[in-house]
Formats: sequence, structure tokens, C-alpha cells
Amino acid sequence: MHTNIQSMYIRIVAIFSAIIILFSLCIIRIYSLTSKEQLASVARGQSGYKVDITSTRGTIYDCNMQRFTDTEENCVASILPCPESIQAVATGINGEERIQILNKMYENKPFAADIGSHPIYSKGIENFHVYNRYSKNMLAPHIIGYCGSDGNGVSGIEKIWNKYLSESGEDVYVRYAVDATGSPMEDEIPEIVGSSEPPKEGVVLTLDKDIQAIVEDAAKSSIEKGAVVVMETDTGKIRACASFPDYSPNNIQSALNDKNSPMINRAFSTYSVGSTFKLAVAAAALEQGISTDFGVNCVGGRDVNGRIFYCHNRAGHRWVTMQQAIEKSCNPYFIALGQQVGGDAILSMAQKMGFGESTQFIGENISEKLESKAGTLPTTNDLSDKMELANFSFGQGKLTSTPIQVACMISSIANGGYKVTPSLIEGTTEDGTTIKNATNYGANRIMSDTTANILNNMMISVVEQGSGTQGKPSEGGAGGKTASAQTGIYDENGDEIVHAWFAGYFPAENIPERTKYTVVVLVEGGEFGGQIASPIFKNIADKIAILEKSRNQL
Repeated sequence: MHTNIQSMYIRIVAIFSAIIILFSLCIIRIYSLTSKEQLASVARGQSGYKVDITSTRGTIYDCNMQRFTDTEENCVASILPCPESIQAVATGINGEERIQILNKMYENKPFAADIGSHPIYSKGIENFHVYNRYSKNMLAPHIIGYCGSDGNGVSGIEKIWNKYLSESGEDVYVRYAVDATGSPMEDEIPEIVGSSEPPKEGVVLTLDKDIQAIVEDAAKSSIEKGAVVVMETDTGKIRACASFPDYSPNNIQSALNDKNSPMINRAFSTYSVGSTFKLAVAAAALEQGISTDFGVNCVGGRDVNGRIFYCHNRAGHRWVTMQQAIEKSCNPYFIALGQQVGGDAILSMAQKMGFGESTQFIGENISEKLESKAGTLPTTNDLSDKMELANFSFGQGKLTSTPIQVACMISSIANGGYKVTPSLIEGTTEDGTTIKNATNYGANRIMSDTTANILNNMMISVVEQGSGTQGKPSEGGAGGKTASAQTGIYDENGDEIVHAWFAGYFPAENIPERTKYTVVVLVEGGEFGGQIASPIFKNIADKIAILEKSRNQL
């Protein structure tokens, strides 16, 4: 009996001791979980506290690999509130920004803040150089386009290359370790995910950023509404494309509310062409074998079926040949020449030059494209009416065209008779240095080199002694054609709106180290191509010449 009681006592003690040990182990485990080191270990297994810094996007480059996007930077800090970071903000930031950031720090949660142009170094602060997608003085906004609040492209290159540009970038954020209560831990190094540097991957345009800047600087103060296009005459590559007024991608709402419609790309829009089209009529005549000596006595107007079509010189130019008619932009001459050539031949030449044909710049797939207007051409049936043919012969009537199409016409003459295909996208790049998927377009002859040479000489004479003398560059010479295009639209004072054009190329002289450029200047409501548009052409030509000289010296 005594032995049984003793044995039972031993078992009770053993069980009690085991329970004590188990409780002790639980207490030790609870303590270890609350220790700083173990909390960090647990935190590393959790998702942590995430602070978004920025999202990058593929770069849009010019033809020389200069960035159009992501050119201006500022500092963004991810701030973990602690005594050191609070002190650093209090002493390193001034004004309203300091108050806002300090107020945010009282919430005791990490957050991102724009801290200006200089980083702040302290415990609890991670600095990032973040690039603004669009600069304050953004170049070529109508071509580059802009992104919406969701980060996707809404217009321009941003839209038609949206998928590629989006996939070339990444989200940048900071992940802080948290303890078992979910509070960020001061002594744990945060994890930084992604790089805020602009990606090297991107889209390469044919635009030349320096030439684009020259065009915008030269024309912005002179053109309230209008456009300028600069194109390489041999390749059709667009080196500058500017529309006025422009807009800021950083302030779309203001542009939408502007009565001058700055978001319209006027380089891609259609206008009455006027006398620049006389070059196409002359080309059709020369291709038919009509001599440059074909002459007309201009008496200030020409009667067509009882309607008088007036010359801008109501006193008349008297006897003029083809070159003189181009130099003086004589309407009666070209009415007579059009009757001699015939509507079908002029229409055919216009179509070969690209009139009536939409210009399309394809994005990453064929369904995504930037597209200019096609413009309008009279039909063969329209041109059976002699008055319609008369209008067409000096660039009026049903004819409308874009500045891009006019540039193609000029280029086909300046390059010796070949049609060019306008291009805006050079290709893509993975490293910011080499170009992939470059597209080269073949050239089709649309007029003989003899015809092109004759027209070249006539265009040079326009600049040397005709209506475009104010467009003559300081050196190298140029060929061009002026126009004052009637629109049939009247302003609030009852005056007809007349557009001013100058379309030409430079240099006219054979200078081996110089690229030959076509430049088309359109000034809405400018009235006089020779006095208004021509000086803008000269300004652009002179500045591009200086740019090329400086590049050749490097």
C-alpha cells in the first residue's frame, strides 16, 4: 500500500514538472517573438509596407539618340518618420513644403515626398532622382503626344507605341519591414525595387531635336497659327514638325479650354494650297513636252466662260513665259497653261506627288498609327468644267493639302524627280545607342531629271529675283515658291482669310558636306507668302546651316 502511494506521488510530480517545463517554454517562445531580432525575421516573411516612388516608361529619342522625354529631374524621398529624419526635414527644406512634409510625418507611416532639386541625407530617408516625363518647354508635343492619368499613351508616339513603351519601364517602390503589429521598423534596411533612371529601351524618331528647337524658336514668335515642316529632300525623313500654337503635355486641361485649339496638329491638317501648286502644273506641262517658252499676255485677269479670274497684280504682268510666271506667281498664265495641259495630266501629276493621299506613320502594329489628313482633289468629272480647271491650275478650288504633302512635292523636285515617302519613326533601341527595325523606303521616279532641273532653276529664280527674295538664306542659296491662298472663309470684319505659304529647299548650291532640306512654312491668315512666310524660311535655313557647320567641326 505504501509503495502504491509513493509511486502515485512520483507520477504526479513528474506530470506537474512537465507542465511547468511546457509553460516555461511557452513563455520563452513568447519572449523570443517579441524580441527585436525575431520581429525582423517575422517581418521579412511578410509583405512589408510599400511606398510607391514612380513608374518609368520607355524613352522617346531623336535621330541622334537625344532624349525627347525624361530630360528634367527632381528629387523624391521615401521618408520613414524617426527623430533623425524629422530633424533632417526641419533643417533641409523651407517654406510650405516643410510644413506639409512634417505634418505627414506625424502619421508615423513611411511616405514619398517631392523634396526639390537636392537630396536630403539622413537615417530614415531614401533619395531618388525621378525624371519628369515631359519638360516645361517640351519640344514637338504634337508628335510626342502625352499619357493619361493611368500612365497609358493618349496621343502621338506615346499612344501608337504605348505597349512597347510601357513594357520597357518598371514600377519603382520601397518596401519597409514591419513588426508583428504592422509598424515599420526603423533599424531594418528597406528594400528598393526598380530603378528610377530612364530606361535605355525606347523608340527612335527621325526628328532631329536640335533642328526641332531651331524651328520652334524661329517660328513661335512669328506664327500665331500655322505649321513648319523640315524634311530631308532625298529620304523623306522628317527632321522637324511643329504646329502653332503648341501646348504643354503637363497641362492638358488648359489646352482643351484654349479657343485657338492648340492640340490640333496643323502640320497634319488640310489647307488651301494656292500658288505653291503651280509647280505641279508646270511639272505636268514639262512632262508633256510643253516648252518653257510658252507665253501668255497677262492683263490682270483672264476670262473663262464669262468669269474673270484675276491676277494678284491687277495691272497685269504683260508677256510672261513659264519661268517669269513662276517668279511672279501669275495666275492668268497658269490658267492658260492648265488649259493647254489638261485636267487629267495635272491630276495625275498631283497624285504622283502625294496629293490626295493620307500620310500614315505606323506604330508597333499596323492598327496603331499617326495619320495626317488626305486632303482633297477635284475629280476628272469636276475638271471637265473649265472654271474648275482654272481654279485647280493655280492651286485653288477643291484642292486642299497638308504641309506634309507640300513638302513631298518640293522634295520630289529638289531631289531630281523622285517621290519620297515621309517617315517619322527610325526604329527602336534596346541600349540607347543602336537602332533596330529601321525602315528604309524606296524612291520612285515621277518626273524626268530634265523636268526636275528646269523646275529647280525656276524655284531658285523665285528666291533670287522673284516673289521670294526675303527667303534667301545668308549663304548657299535656296529654291522656293510663295503662295497667298484664298480660303473662301471670312473673319468678323468681313475680310477673307488668306493663308501665307513659303515652300522651298536649301542649299541650292552643291555643297557636299551639307544636307539638302525641304522647309514648308504655313501661316494661317498671313496673307502674303513673300513678306510673311519667306523670312521665317530664311531664319530657319540660316540657323540650320550654323548647326551643321558646328557638327562638322566636331
